[in-house]
Amino acid sequence: MVIFRVDANSMIGKGHMKRCIAIAKAVKLLGGNALFVTREDSDVSILENNFMEYKTVPSMKLGSEKAISFLKDIVTETKAGVCVVDSYDVSDAAFKSLKEVCKVVLIEDYLYDVYDVDCLVNYNLYVDRLDYLTKYTGTTQLLLGIDYAPFGDETAVIGSTVSKPDINSIFVYTGENDTHELAPGIVDSLLDCIDDSVRLRVMTSKNSATRDILYKMSNSSSQIIIEQDVSNMSKLLKMCDIAVTSADSICYDLLSYSIPSCVFLSDYSQNMLLASLTQRDLMVYGGDYVSKSNKFYGDLVNGVTSLAYEDTRKKLKANIAELNLGRGTKNLAKAIMNYE
Repeated sequence: MVIFRVDANSMIGKGHMKRCIAIAKAVKLLGGNALFVTREDSDVSILENNFMEYKTVPSMKLGSEKAISFLKDIVTETKAGVCVVDSYDVSDAAFKSLKEVCKVVLIEDYLYDVYDVDCLVNYNLYVDRLDYLTKYTGTTQLLLGIDYAPFGDETAVIGSTVSKPDINSIFVYTGENDTHELAPGIVDSLLDCIDDSVRLRVMTSKNSATRDILYKMSNSSSQIIIEQDVSNMSKLLKMCDIAVTSADSICYDLLSYSIPSCVFLSDYSQNMLLASLTQRDLMVYGGDYVSKSNKFYGDLVNGVTSLAYEDTRKKLKANIAELNLGRGTKNLAKAIMNYE
């Protein structure tokens, strides 16, 4: 049994849960069992839609002694051999306690601290900018880089590198909650620079600050299609020719489908991913809302306009193909199963 300890709510977003579901599916294909443990205030619909078993625990800090006690009880009850933790709300004391009953795998995106875990995973493109090899000098196994990126079974088949001559559909994503309320302004800016025949597929959620505004905008324009609480990302992305996105985990889905994209910064934490994507010519630069908000929409339009050129899209697709994506989920599941 592999336990996944991960949460998803209005504050955390669903990215952590989605990547754990991808790993859990691969674990099952390898003959293992998976159980999710999540807080009572988590949105469990994504687990139910993916037919994942789960247990809920009281909503408290994962790193607290009481929360770890709940988790240890479940590990002992299910005789789980390994617990995969995907959360920023952790502590070294909590991991040391959890290691008393099972092996511990931590999935993280930044090197905030050094933790006493059996295995640490960071698949991000910018992982070489973080000093893991120097700071982790003990017995922790390090699984670093794109070869362990959990894209999931829906995105395991890499998109064709052949560019379409025309752009008919644009995927637009501004984050799970659209904290800075960027979506309406981005949609308006795009409508000003695209043909009337092009459709904007704007992804939103019930927790988004701009959801209601977007629906009102779509009622007045046939070009705007709202995609709320998407359960089948594969189907949605296959309908899109290019994308406009914030620099967060969804970028890996876009890369896995080889979709030419314009990426922008909406939070300081996205700096390293934005730099990796644009400096390696995997995506075009779409602006920095955080420190250059006065230039943001102009930079965004410039980025999207550059994607109108087929040569630009072909160049991006060729660079993405060199990443040789698609192995990560299975590689990661195999590594986790070794702890069982």
